[in-house]
Formats: sequence, structure tokens, C-alpha cells
Amino acid sequence: MRFLITAALLVAAASYGFAGTAWNVVPIEGDPVVFDMGIEGATVWMSTNGRGLVGYDGTNWVFHTTDNSGIRSNNWNYTVMVDAAGDKWVGRDGTNTVDRLDDAGTVFDQADDSWSYYTHQIELVNQRVFSMAEDSGGNKWFGMRDENHNREGTVEYLIENDPTTTEDDVWYHYDNAWTPDSTSFSDDDVRALAVDAGDRLWIGYYATGLDVWDYKDPSVYADDTWTHYSTADGLPSDLVHVIRVGPDGRMWVGTLGGLAVFDPAKGEWTTVAGLPGVQARAVDFDGQGHVWVGTENGVAMLYANGSVAFTYGVADGIADDQINELAVDRSSGRVWAISIDESTQATSLNVFDSGFGGQAGRFYVYPNPWTEDRADGLVTVFGAPEGSTIEIFDLTGQKVRELPRTEPYVWDTLNFDLREVPSGVYIVRVETPRGEVALLKAAIVR
Repeated sequence: MRFLITAALLVAAASYGFAGTAWNVVPIEGDPVVFDMGIEGATVWMSTNGRGLVGYDGTNWVFHTTDNSGIRSNNWNYTVMVDAAGDKWVGRDGTNTVDRLDDAGTVFDQADDSWSYYTHQIELVNQRVFSMAEDSGGNKWFGMRDENHNREGTVEYLIENDPTTTEDDVWYHYDNAWTPDSTSFSDDDVRALAVDAGDRLWIGYYATGLDVWDYKDPSVYADDTWTHYSTADGLPSDLVHVIRVGPDGRMWVGTLGGLAVFDPAKGEWTTVAGLPGVQARAVDFDGQGHVWVGTENGVAMLYANGSVAFTYGVADGIADDQINELAVDRSSGRVWAISIDESTQATSLNVFDSGFGGQAGRFYVYPNPWTEDRADGLVTVFGAPEGSTIEIFDLTGQKVRELPRTEPYVWDTLNFDLREVPSGVYIVRVETPRGEVALLKAAIVR
């Protein structure tokens, strides 16, 4: 097979690199402790202790505090969620348990903001919210912690019949006292929630692993199905930090002892090897399907198949190695990470423009040029999502190699006959499953 090489195509085949080469530390006014992060377009939202709800898009800031906004507490805002409608939900420890912000789509203009409130002993049974999730119908789940361990406040479920008013809201409270056999929930200290592609609720606990609840009709217990997972089933630890649904439907569970992946098609757990730290504290995904993981010893970027591609730490510009939260703008590939200084407990906002956004044109070849003294002898193509077609041509248009359609995309600089290709410039053609096409140049020097 030959590929027509023209001067125009050679110009188009310039190799793209990272949008940034190092992490940047961005100061937050007031130096608040940041507990959680959520993404809305290019804006990252942070729930804090000290500065309420903070929004930042890389240039502009907005601070929702009790002094200038409708938020009911500046302190102990443990979790934040941006729902499908763009509303921001803040959960905290206190009587004023949950606040919701509708900013009318004008993030940095507070004049048209409207707030809704949900209060302990009125709407919510318990007053400690550590996690939130949204189902396919736009209804909300709240993960609770019962300080007295008397089975109160395991999860709360809010059905919003009309999101513009709270008057017709329907609330359900669930704990073991609600179920006939009192054996459904494994614990009353919920730290992580996620709703999977089948609208099942994944519930991660502080000490007992996780439950998967297929609740179907939330008002009826008889048709419910419960599945419990712990270290006996493949979790690295029974302390669950975070649960995330991957772009392909796999479940990524960060625990005190590592990162586990559940494949619903196979019903199997696997544990990710090679992370820079033992703990997996935060997980998110970029626009190319890569997995970003925050650990107590830096950040890792994984290929979609779970193998580690890059690790980042203080030497790369991160303020501190201990990463407590992480979020990724899937459109641009910008990564936001919260690090913490163990000695002072001060938190820092760290920003990295990975270039792995959802748009085409972020593909690149490394090393380029490739030289024979490379220890691994490989040329790697970055930025192409799983399932991409990657073909390599010489300048006459003759195809010399095609790579397997799974990450990492590596070329051993051999041709189809497994002979070394000669020195020269080669064209790497990338076609993604979405039909995006890019041409890159790769120089081989022997």
C-alpha cells in the first residue's frame, strides 16, 4: 500500500507536543484548605474550608462566601458537584448541610445567582455530607457519615420534579433500619458515590469496601439487588477514597492501598501497578481516555488499559507530592490538582496543560528525532485514543508498519519484515475511532 505524500501534507505533518512542559502553582486568595473539586467547562470549582465555594478558569476568579453571596457557610465545605444542568452543589458538615447554586450560566457574574438550601432535620436526616452523585434522570444522591454510628444518614436521595423550585421535591432516606433484613449497607460512613451506566449506585465506605446497589424503584425494596466488594474480592483496601465511571463504563476505585478497576463485562477486578504512591486519592479522565490519578507521592497518567505512561512530582513543578484532589477538563486536557504540605497542612492548586483534550491535533511523536542510542529503542505516538489506527509510511508513500490498535502506541523502528528502517523522515498517519486524522513526522537517525 502506498500513501500519496505531497508538500502540503509534509507541512501539515508537524509534530505536536505538550501544551505545557511543567506544572504551575496558582495561589488561592486567603489560602483556604481545598477538600474537593468539580469541573464545569473550562472552570474548576473548589469546595473549601475558609473561602466557601471558589471558581477559577485559569484567568478569572469567583468566591462565593457568606459576605458576598448566598452560600451559608465559608467553612468545612467537604464536597462539590456540578450537575448536568450546570448547578453547583456544596455539601458540608453542619446544620446548613447542602447548598445549591444556579448562576444562570454567567459564572463570574454573581448578580443573577440564585440559591436553594437543604437543611439537617428538615430535608436531610444527617448533617455530614462527604460525597454526591447524579443519576441519568438528574436526581441526586448524597453520601453521609453518621458520627454516632447509629445507622442514621447512610445515603439520601433527592428527586427533583421541578429543578426551579424545592416545593415539590421528594426525599428518601436509606440506612439498614430501612431495609427488612437490616443487611443492605455495609457501613454508615460513606466516603464515595458514583452512578454507573446502568444507574446502579456504587457506595464506597471508610472501612468496609463498597456496595453496588441496583435499586430500580427507589421506593420499593423488594426488587433491589446488593453486591458487596472488599479486599476478599480484589480491592486493594477496604478504605475507599473515590469511585469514578470511566468513558468505557469500567469502574475505577481509588483506595488507601491502591487503584482497582472493575470490568463489568468480565465481572473482574484488576489492580493497577506502577503508581508513584500506594494510595489512590483522586481519579479523573482526559479527552483522550487517559486516566489521571493523584497519590500521596505525586500524579500518574495512565493509558486506557491501565499501564502507567507518566508520573509527576515536585521535580515537575508540583508544590507538594501529596495529592488530595484532582480534576481534568476533558475538552482541553487541563489538569487541576490539589497538593498538601504535610507539615503545615497548607493546600496548593497545581495546574498542568497536558494537551490531551477531546479535540484533534494534539497528537505527537516522542522521541523525535529517534537516535540509535535510545535504551528502549522505541518511538511512541501520544494523544491517540484507544482503538486508533496508526500507520507509518516512508517519503515515497510506501507503508512500512502498522501498529496494534491499543495503547501504548510504540514503534520499534522496524518494518513489516522486522528489519531496521534506514535513517530518514517517516510519516505517521493517525486516525481515531471518531474519524479524526492527523499526519506527524518522525525522524529516524541511525
